[in-house]
Amino acid sequence: MKFKITTSMLISFGLLFFTGCGVTQFNGNVGATVKPNGLPLPAPHARNTDSTTRKIENAFTKSKDLQGTYIYADREGANVILSGLVTNEKQKFIASAVANSFITNGLVLNRVAIYKPIVANNQPTTKIVKIKK
Repeated sequence: MKFKITTSMLISFGLLFFTGCGVTQFNGNVGATVKPNGLPLPAPHARNTDSTTRKIENAFTKSKDLQGTYIYADREGANVILSGLVTNEKQKFIASAVANSFITNGLVLNRVAIYKPIVANNQPTTKIVKIKK
């Protein structure tokens, strides 16, 4: 039994060593899995970008309503695909409206996910009342 467990562990560690583990970015550095504002980062992938998608992403970063979000635009033919994370429905709508303002032909496909971070409720359960003398 110990032999089987030891052998399977050696094989699995060997496979992890040769395939690599962790999220690696294109420059080979191990990337973070969470942004500073608490939103998780999507895994990196090959992107199809052009000047229009770069303009859309620049507009996202300049918009005050989209602060604290992670949205990126990809080009697929004449269509633009929005992906990423927002914290509410209003931000998702604003991202679509901003992208539609840059598109002259084609569609904007909104695949943005709404991410609601878990917030600890540390408020006291009893109400404190001050009495004046």
